[in-house]
Amino acid sequence: MTASIRPATPGDFTGVVSLLHAADLPTAGLQPRLADFLVAEDHGRIVGAIGLEVYGDRALLRSAVVDAGHRNSGLGSDLVARLLERARVRGVREVYLLTTTAERYFPRFGFHPIARSEVAPAVCASEEFRGACPESAVAMRRLLEDT
Repeated sequence: MTASIRPATPGDFTGVVSLLHAADLPTAGLQPRLADFLVAEDHGRIVGAIGLEVYGDRALLRSAVVDAGHRNSGLGSDLVARLLERARVRGVREVYLLTTTAERYFPRFGFHPIARSEVAPAVCASEEFRGACPESAVAMRRLLEDT
């Protein structure tokens, strides 16, 4: 794999949105400054992205996407691991996500399905929970250990 992972910049916004559209993932609530996002870049092209919306000591993992040509290379796993470490450093204790396609993927990172009623209220106020993701999306949570 030749892709390198780095913090996103506002200049990456168009590339991230293109990846999300190609994967049929929501862009609602995505801020152009891409705060708390990581991107994977290969020869100047954005080929992966993942973001974190932080709400105090809880956060929403969102927009995890890898270009079709870089899937099954370990890039997605690297993005998730790096993002979870950033969350831990920021003092996040719980990370939530919604997925319609990857409920079998995220348990390898410690995520477990939960009822939407178990999601922290601050996270429920996010654009993803308020409608960007369908009601059929599976809610998942990962508790982060103190370090």
